[in-house]
Amino acid sequence: MNKLLKLLLLSTALPAVLGAQPANDECSGLAHLGTAPVCPAPLIFSNVDATASGTGFGDIPSCFNGGNVERDVWFSFTSSDTIFDYTITVAGISSATDPAIVNPQVALYRGDCSPNGLAELACASAVPGSDEVELSVEGLTANNTYFLRVNDYTSTVAPNWGAFQLCVEEKQSGSVITEGSSTACSGVLYDSGGPDGDYSNNENYTFTICPEEPHGCILFTLDYFFIEPQGLFGVTDQLAFYDGAQAIPGNIIGQVGSFNFEDDGGGGVCYQVKARSGCLTVRFTSDNQATFEGFQGRWECTDDCETEQPITVDADISTQQIIDFVSTPQTTVNISSIECPQGAYGTFLATDPSGLGLERGLLLTTGSLGWAVGPNISAGQGNPNADNGAPGDPDLDYLSGNTFLSNNACIVALDVFAATNELTFEYIFGSEEYQEFVGQEYNDIFAFLISGPGIAGDPNINNQFNIAVLPDGNNTPVEINSVNQLVNWQYYRNNNNGMATEYDGLTSDFLGIKKSLTARAIVEPCSTYHLKLAIADRGDALYDSGVFISEIKGGAPRLSVNFNSGIDYLVEGCADIPDELAIALTAPSNDTLFYLLEAGGTATRNVDYILDAPDTIIFLPGETGFTFPITALSDQEAEPVEVITIRLSNNFGCGEAVYAEIQASLEDALIVNINPESDTAFICQDNTITLHASGAENYFWSPPGIFNDPASPSPVVDPESDQWVT
Repeated sequence: MNKLLKLLLLSTALPAVLGAQPANDECSGLAHLGTAPVCPAPLIFSNVDATASGTGFGDIPSCFNGGNVERDVWFSFTSSDTIFDYTITVAGISSATDPAIVNPQVALYRGDCSPNGLAELACASAVPGSDEVELSVEGLTANNTYFLRVNDYTSTVAPNWGAFQLCVEEKQSGSVITEGSSTACSGVLYDSGGPDGDYSNNENYTFTICPEEPHGCILFTLDYFFIEPQGLFGVTDQLAFYDGAQAIPGNIIGQVGSFNFEDDGGGGVCYQVKARSGCLTVRFTSDNQATFEGFQGRWECTDDCETEQPITVDADISTQQIIDFVSTPQTTVNISSIECPQGAYGTFLATDPSGLGLERGLLLTTGSLGWAVGPNISAGQGNPNADNGAPGDPDLDYLSGNTFLSNNACIVALDVFAATNELTFEYIFGSEEYQEFVGQEYNDIFAFLISGPGIAGDPNINNQFNIAVLPDGNNTPVEINSVNQLVNWQYYRNNNNGMATEYDGLTSDFLGIKKSLTARAIVEPCSTYHLKLAIADRGDALYDSGVFISEIKGGAPRLSVNFNSGIDYLVEGCADIPDELAIALTAPSNDTLFYLLEAGGTATRNVDYILDAPDTIIFLPGETGFTFPITALSDQEAEPVEVITIRLSNNFGCGEAVYAEIQASLEDALIVNINPESDTAFICQDNTITLHASGAENYFWSPPGIFNDPASPSPVVDPESDQWVT
């Protein structure tokens, strides 16, 4: 009969372990470095004549070459209360008595020095022949003691032991491509010039990302890039991405810049690739002609590579369905006319992983709605011979200077009653004219023309004013030749290999802050305005263009709560740093805007929580956002969950217009469940059991030696006798 064991669970935080006196051949006599960041120069350490030490569970670090721990020495450091990401460096440096260490390796632990008391968190080993190794770690717990194990490895009998300097420093925000590789699960990558400089001529660098943490996908996003365009000197620089640990042509998953006319470099934002093999390699090459700003990208690990989905479109819709798609509580919309060929306009829907940047709305095209649906298989597709026979539009001809007349126009005219002092909507322009026909006469154009009370429009187009312009202070109209990979590239997205839509290029906000542009007009409240939404081909009737238009709002700002504690609710007495109420505009305004702030719900302001915000939120010209601290008050009383409701509204005399409303829960205590079934878990001897915890961001079970993964929320435990676990 098997003996029944008991695991007694302590649902308390693991206390910090105090450092010991310096004597570091064994973990029990380790050298404590102090509170990180710390680099105790000119102090030099050594592992000469060190002997192997055993820790019990997980005795051999995962990266240590040779499968042994001979010549290891021990250190500890205490993490900062404000810094959570570190770079740990072991660098060989000769001393008066010892040579510099060669082939160093280092492992990071959490726990304590008792038998089976340490759990490995990260590990790194030097490139053979190197005298330096670097280990990057992220998300360490504040004010906690961590342990370091340093030794050397060799393929011969003779040891590579020696003297070294050990530093635990704050991890820098980014890497440059010349550094060659990273094992981190997230980071920022720059060209060789770093965040502020240009790259150089005749470069050929690769940067390989092989994260040590378990992951199913590496998501890499180019925040921006601007490299030598084709045609400038007959060739181009190139940035390419490969799914794997090497730059093998068969593994290429994306590129910007090439030696063909379909992808001719230049600039853009928001370009994204996904690697499924476990590693991702970035390669950059430049010629000897010219240098430019380069690029900035960032990567992160995810559980899996979520498959992007093409948009869906519907051309068989009624006038009322269009109204339902573009109306909001702040506006009342009526359609006064539609001048589009059948099938050239309709509605679109996009799922979250589509990558488009808008979820739903109205789509106007210069050809056919169906030709806008992705994926974008290759440049120049999308029915280049498309001509739906529609005429052009004189207003668009005027805005473009009447040099090359428009054709295949699609126009929807709306009458919009505004209950607020502002009208806004998001939009994305896309085209098959990108990138091949940039700078030529095929300058497809669109415009959003508004007229009505208080609008100072252009008398040449019936006092209409175009609000489809860049937020660059110059009212630059959005068309092929004004936003592309060469001109205003900070607003351009290269959509080669994109899934959402067939269009080769798309517009975005500045540097991809968001993937859409904002059309905005200051209006007189309780008035009706006429909107003309128009798009057309120019120069010829070939190659489609389209514009995606979201719902028409009354200037609704974004409202959210930044939970600085890392959990998505407020807790009494949980954190020293207050959470924040964030209010932001989608784009800056040239006028002063104001909104009424109201806080309600079952929680009482200044009794259950403090919201340090005025009752009227005022945005001066150019301002785009504010944050206000919101702090839960501790009353030491057991209460049910309370709800804080915050909303922004206005009433200009034609009824209350609610712009945005959010809710946040207020709890008495942090909701962390540790084995919620029971505080005592029973297990038969020589068997295992799985424990469960939820509600936290990071986990660590102690003593770690009896758990298969001490950092898992659901580890398997294999105890030898009755004991407490924490």
